[in-house]
Amino acid sequence: MDKRIPIVIGFLLLFFVFWLQGTSYLPVRHFISRFETVAYDMQLRARLIGRPSAFNTRIAIVDVDEKSLSAEGRWPWPRARLATLVALLKDQGAAVVAMDMLFAEREENAANLVLQNLIQKKKITPSFVADLQSVMPDFNNDASLEKSLAQVDSVIAMSFLPVETTASFNVNPLFVLQSDEEKSLGFIKAKGVISPYLGIEQKVKKVGFINFFADSDGIVRHVPLLMRYHNGLYPSLALAAAQLYLMNDVALVTERYGDHLRLEGVRFGGVTIPTNEKSEVLIPFQGSSFTFPYFSATDVLHHKVSSGALAGKIVFVGTTAAGLNDLKATPIESTYPGIEINATVADGLLKGGFPYRPAWALGAEISFVGALGILLVLVCPFLSPRLLISAILILPAILIVLNNMLWAKTGFVFFIIGPLVLVFIIPFFNMIYGYLFETRRREHLKEMFGQYVPEKHIEEMLKEKGSLGLHGEDREMTVLFADIRHFTTLSEGLSADKVKELLNDFLSPMTEVIFKHKGTIDKYVGDMIMAFWGAPLKDEEHVFNALSAAVEMQNKVVALSVIFKEKKFPDVQIGIGLNTGMMSVGDMGSVFRRNYTVLGDSVNVASRAESLTKYYGVKTIVTQYTQHQNFTSRLLDRVRVKGRNNSIALYELKGYAADTTATLREEIQQSDAALAYYFNQEWDKARNAFTALHQRYPAVHLYDLYLERIATYIATPPEQPWDGTYTHTEK
Repeated sequence: MDKRIPIVIGFLLLFFVFWLQGTSYLPVRHFISRFETVAYDMQLRARLIGRPSAFNTRIAIVDVDEKSLSAEGRWPWPRARLATLVALLKDQGAAVVAMDMLFAEREENAANLVLQNLIQKKKITPSFVADLQSVMPDFNNDASLEKSLAQVDSVIAMSFLPVETTASFNVNPLFVLQSDEEKSLGFIKAKGVISPYLGIEQKVKKVGFINFFADSDGIVRHVPLLMRYHNGLYPSLALAAAQLYLMNDVALVTERYGDHLRLEGVRFGGVTIPTNEKSEVLIPFQGSSFTFPYFSATDVLHHKVSSGALAGKIVFVGTTAAGLNDLKATPIESTYPGIEINATVADGLLKGGFPYRPAWALGAEISFVGALGILLVLVCPFLSPRLLISAILILPAILIVLNNMLWAKTGFVFFIIGPLVLVFIIPFFNMIYGYLFETRRREHLKEMFGQYVPEKHIEEMLKEKGSLGLHGEDREMTVLFADIRHFTTLSEGLSADKVKELLNDFLSPMTEVIFKHKGTIDKYVGDMIMAFWGAPLKDEEHVFNALSAAVEMQNKVVALSVIFKEKKFPDVQIGIGLNTGMMSVGDMGSVFRRNYTVLGDSVNVASRAESLTKYYGVKTIVTQYTQHQNFTSRLLDRVRVKGRNNSIALYELKGYAADTTATLREEIQQSDAALAYYFNQEWDKARNAFTALHQRYPAVHLYDLYLERIATYIATPPEQPWDGTYTHTEK
């Protein structure tokens, strides 16, 4: 298979994946982003499987849950009750109390409401007014809450708005952006704010925002640590609580990229918390909802929380009650408490552990895709279909495992959609291409070789690598020529249809024998068959297989004589010639007609050997190069055939060595001895030896031939020096 095509197409697929990762075309970008977020969600959920429900944390949640609402009454609760709750948390040893609640307005004083109502109805006396005014401070619940919050390290909530508001805002920012470069940083900008009512923010240590921003699919995966309002940066509730707990400073970590300043993270307590350019962090989920220690607010109010359970902790006070709209869709659950998101972020700040995607993440992913893609492009074309299927199944699993390990060790969130696409499409393409190529190769081989070799042979060829010599190559092979003796004379008494039938009845079983012994049919020329062994598949036993075919072909002729006699066909005899040597084999011919054939001097020698079977009166002649220990043959002559200068020894193939009779062995020994006298020019001894053989085997034409030749040499001795070679002047 030409590897250039799959390699070129593989690089095109790699560039396509590059384009998918880096394109700004919105439909594609949204599609890829959606896949990346789904992959992130699946990976996040997979990482949380099997995690223990309990873990070390300095965070606790006091929950205004359904149980608390049922026991204490509907929401909102009087601030006096909240003041009591905060005071009890202080008594429990809470280090920081973070109220995930908005106190945007003051609560009406109950005594003042009564006073105003009585005045309106004119049912009050001046002395009663004085009495109500004297007890009015006792009903100032805001003051009670402010006092409780002031007695503990506390944080309360505010909320930024995307629209402008006119409400007064007195919360001090964490940072003030001074320079134009700082102002160009990509913080989320708020236009309005719901802030704590005037006065309460002075009683607490910090104020933090509680805004969450869902992704395009409505799922909350990130939360900002800082938001910008005017030129000030304000902390989230989680950041404010963690900062108050650790008493650490917060600093911005920026990096310059060309002419632009970009936010890289937030330095907190000597640890850099990596963020995106908006100061958002990926929420470091520890498990499903209610993973953190939860305590019902009503249990705190009624002293049902064990002593020390909240000691030294950041306690977030919020609600999970279904009707209070603080449930968010997250990758973990579709209804995840907002209070627990804040608790999770605060826990991550205390431990310094966040999953993150730095500014260079996309570059790292593209680089990895490039390295992996080049490796796949260059390796996959050389893999078998089985290995390609294994790659499609195993490589994604390896990537996922390695990515999880990277996340667990470093927190780096590496999007592997690009690599996953690569390890699927490139092996899959190579598998499909290989299948199509093999199908095309199979059809081409069947079309080319179907008439030359058996189908089983073609199946073996399909397993071979390379071109199978289609473009021509030199090999040592064995070639066979077989021809019906005196066919022209035999066919004179037959009609054209009968001649055709005779040839079909003869050529079909001969071809079957050749195919049986792994031979390749080169051509039929009338009554002549040409076949060879050793191509298109290499055959280390080409001599043995060719000789086996020759023996069986002669046996098949004997069996055919019975069938031909029934059809009133003439008796058929064939001559076979075989030779072994170097030959050129391949798909040869013109643009109009081509043929898979062999060429060369060794082929011509086999053809001459076949034609000499009539001269020597034998059925099968093999050359000195086509000898095998499993076969019996006898020396016929040393000859110089037409068109060849060098002499060659010719042998008569008698059959398998195992089938050779003692009588035949004796005859061959006597024949070899007679030929030895002949080659030594001991004419009298040679004549006597061949005369004895002729008398014993009068039907063997060879002995008559040598007796005639010896008589000629006695009368006219051969020119000296003479090595016994006889030159044939005819084909």
